[in-house]
Amino acid sequence: MLKLPSQQYQEKIQDGTLRPDADQEAALPILDSFVADLHRTVERKIWRRVETWQGVDDAAIPKGLYMYGPVGRGKSMLMQMVFDAVNFEEKRRVHFHPFIEELQQRMHKIKPTPGIDVMLQVASEISQEARLLCFDEFFIDNIQDAMILGRLVKYLFKCGVTLCATSNNGPEGLFKGGFNRTIFLPLLKDLQNNINELDLGDGSDWRREDGLDVIQHKQKTPHEMFYHLTNNQPQLNRITLGKKSITANGNSNNILWFDFKTLCTQNFGAPEYFDLCKNAKAVLVSDIPIIDETKTDAALRLITLIDLLYEYKIPLRTFSNIEIDKICTQGPAAQPFKRAVSRIFALFKLEITTEKL
Repeated sequence: MLKLPSQQYQEKIQDGTLRPDADQEAALPILDSFVADLHRTVERKIWRRVETWQGVDDAAIPKGLYMYGPVGRGKSMLMQMVFDAVNFEEKRRVHFHPFIEELQQRMHKIKPTPGIDVMLQVASEISQEARLLCFDEFFIDNIQDAMILGRLVKYLFKCGVTLCATSNNGPEGLFKGGFNRTIFLPLLKDLQNNINELDLGDGSDWRREDGLDVIQHKQKTPHEMFYHLTNNQPQLNRITLGKKSITANGNSNNILWFDFKTLCTQNFGAPEYFDLCKNAKAVLVSDIPIIDETKTDAALRLITLIDLLYEYKIPLRTFSNIEIDKICTQGPAAQPFKRAVSRIFALFKLEITTEKL
């Protein structure tokens, strides 16, 4: 029997991994109940000529769970506890933006069956892989994503998929102020009808504890840091990410140093950064400038990179003449960048040891 979220949480408290947090502890009975509901008996049945999950004897499919709150409140950790507690194979945990890219690829590759909506067919495929679909960092920043996701989510629910999502904003705050937001409203309604909301409050950002002033690395230049970590002088090195090539300022035993312009202003996306994370033991990013609304694409690339480094637990060292909280305070990327800053603190805490080299 897998351990319920409350059991996992108490173990982390006891071994010192976590400190008690009232909002997190209040959420644990809800998470345990959610996990129990997910283990209702289901079976594959045909609906509109595609396979779906349906409850035995027409029992309802469990509603999803949408956890939200400020950065560093433990949302991703709690979702991982839910994921780990689920005792069936048809489950997936994905970051939101890479999933959107995957969805677009699926739509291009699928062979449409006459008379069946392509998106319904895609949703049925996804449901076969995951009747629990966990979205980390659910955030919509453009109308194109809102439109494509709106169609998919409607059919995922019809196919018996239960969503578990984390976000900095409650559902009502998604895409707030976005262009043509009325197009997003049907998706919002579908979400609210098929999920339960869980607010994790406005408590401490645990990742930023201990006053990590040295995150600005004023005591070392990136050149000095690279030498400190590798015992080698940095040299320009051409590496391949996916089908693209990029110049690293230094590469020694997969300790990689890039400047921001090289890494984030070219036409890279999640596939390239996934490739980077496959082998990297640590990443240094230098010369990070002020990122205003004219550099939104570059900001979102940096955020995607940080999310993936965080997912793979790869240490990150950043270098900038700008205070980290003031790097990106304007434009569509400002809100998600707050989460990225919190994760930079977490990635800074990851030790880079010689055993990794």
